Amino acid sequence: MPSMAGFQARIIAVLGKGGAGKTVFSALLARVILDAGLGPLLLVDADPTGGLAYAVGADMKKTMGEVRERVIRDAANQDIAGEAIAQSIDWLVLESLQEMGDYSLLAMGRTDSRGCFCPVNTLLRVAIEKLAVGFRFVILDAEAGIEQVNRQVVRKVDIPVVITDGSVRGLKAAGLVAQLLDKHELSGSGYLVLNRASKISGEMPENLELIGRIPEDQNVQEYDSDGISLLDLPEKSPALTAVEDMLIGKLRETSAR
Repeated sequence: MPSMAGFQARIIAVLGKGGAGKTVFSALLARVILDAGLGPLLLVDADPTGGLAYAVGADMKKTMGEVRERVIRDAANQDIAGEAIAQSIDWLVLESLQEMGDYSLLAMGRTDSRGCFCPVNTLLRVAIEKLAVGFRFVILDAEAGIEQVNRQVVRKVDIPVVITDGSVRGLKAAGLVAQLLDKHELSGSGYLVLNRASKISGEMPENLELIGRIPEDQNVQEYDSDGISLLDLPEKSPALTAVEDMLIGKLRETSAR
C-alpha cells in the first residue's frame, strides 16, 4: 500500500443515473491517470451491485459489506465492547483493500442485512477518509442515482463528473445531482460528460460545465463483453482518447496544487 503521508488526495466522484456509463468512464479515467504517471491511485467501487472491479479485471476477495457483516457477527458472538469494535475497523478496512500493482481497489459490495445501505455507506465514508491520504487521486464510481450524494459517502469532492446520455431523464438526473452537490457543499464546479449521446432530447443543466463527449467505441464494447480489463484497451481507442482530451489538463493542474 502507498505511504500514508505525503499526498493531498483529490477525490473524483463519477455520478449519474443507472446505465449512463459511469463504470466504463471510471475505468477509462483510471487508465488515463495511470498512463500519465499521476498515481498512486485508489479506485472505490461504491455501487453495492459492483461493476468497477469487473471492468478493471479485479477479483474482489473482500468488500466493505462483508466487513460490516463480520463486525456485526463478532459483536454478537463474542460480546466485544464498542470501543474494541471501533479499533478493529481500521484493520478490517485495510483487510478489504485490494492492491493491484499500479492501483488499489476498495469495493462496497453487498450486505446480507435487509434494509437500506446507510450503515455500509457510513463505513465506506470512514474507509475513504482513512485511506485517501495515501493516494494522489481517488476515483469514486458512485451508486446509480442520488442517494450516495444525499448520504454524503464522501464529505468533499474535488472533481465531480456527471455522466449522462442525451435523454430528458438523463439530463434531469444530471441537474439534480449538481443541485445536491451544491446543497451539501461537497464541491466547487461540476463537469458534465455526454456518453453515447447521438441526440440531445432535454435541456442541458446550467450548473454543470460540459467538457466533452464519449463516442461509441467498438473496443470498449468487445472488451466489456469478453470480460477483458478496460485498463488494457488499445492506446488509440476513441473512448479512451476522448476521456484523456477532456480531463488530462485538469488532472495535471489539480495534482500540482
